[in-house]
Amino acid sequence: MSPRARMIALACGWLAAVGVLAWVPIGAYPATLATEVILLALWAVSYNLVYGYMGEISFGHAAYFGLGAFAVPLAARDLGAPFAAGIVGGVLVAGAFAGLASLIIRRTRGVYYAVLTFALAEVVYVVAIKWTDFTGGDNGLPVGRPHALAAPENYAMFALAVVTVAVLALYRIVNSPAGRAVQAIRQNERRARQIGYNAAVYRALTFTLSGAFSGLAGALYSPFIQFVSPDVLFWTFSGQVIIMTVIGGAAAFYGPIVGAVLFVVVRDFISSWSASKAVFAGVQLSSLGEHWLLFMGLMFFLIIVFEPAGLVGIFARFRRRWAAQYRTVDPHAVAKTDGRA
Repeated sequence: MSPRARMIALACGWLAAVGVLAWVPIGAYPATLATEVILLALWAVSYNLVYGYMGEISFGHAAYFGLGAFAVPLAARDLGAPFAAGIVGGVLVAGAFAGLASLIIRRTRGVYYAVLTFALAEVVYVVAIKWTDFTGGDNGLPVGRPHALAAPENYAMFALAVVTVAVLALYRIVNSPAGRAVQAIRQNERRARQIGYNAAVYRALTFTLSGAFSGLAGALYSPFIQFVSPDVLFWTFSGQVIIMTVIGGAAAFYGPIVGAVLFVVVRDFISSWSASKAVFAGVQLSSLGEHWLLFMGLMFFLIIVFEPAGLVGIFARFRRRWAAQYRTVDPHAVAKTDGRA
């Protein structure tokens, strides 16, 4: 399947999701689950700009997600800003901090890049948890949302509309000449410099855009759960977006979306065991429900060891095998071969 055909299939699936949310009464809980998938999918696709397309790993993307999440209630409380302005503010604040971070880490690569992104995110986390008068500290802040979006189904539709536009914008960016330049820099930065690309500028812009779109995901997330605390800035939250991206497959644009869907569904399924009285192999399932991260970690490990391309790579492998098995043979080619023999 060509990249264009894959994107058409993805667009059809996205439109089907819109139809389900718009016309099928799915209920509050499925709508809540769908909203979380939608928002985390945007965050994972944003993160993949750095991980999949630039070839660097960031352990600090929770900082940009969290800055966007905090911007909405702080803008409403301290500036009296309306809901939409708070979301735009979250994008701008996260993008500005990501731009500053890109200047600090511009000369680093590999493990030093990862460590610096982690250190910068920890600075934001410590400030948020210590500055209790401003951020609420451990108690966090309540986050309101407009009355029209109070129902879970309405907020799901709103989130889907905004995220659809954002994902389409990211797709255009990735497939633009600038996006191809970033991929060329990832493959061979020295050669890219020799043919005239300013690698430092492209890398800084990529990181800034990744942070800004992560901030958009966070700005939509805090009104969704109607609460925000420094937990969304902690490094373990950054680990979740890495898991989603790697499991789904960083090599394909839609891979992180697949990873976000699997992450939320598996987490919710395993967490539901907490209320179960069933016993499996002598182990009570309720004791495993709170340890869903162990199962995600195991899945993460297996993907890295056996299929680094993620679920997208697994799908591609099965598709190639299916195509090879059912490939039709041209009878004219067989006749010509027999004649030469």
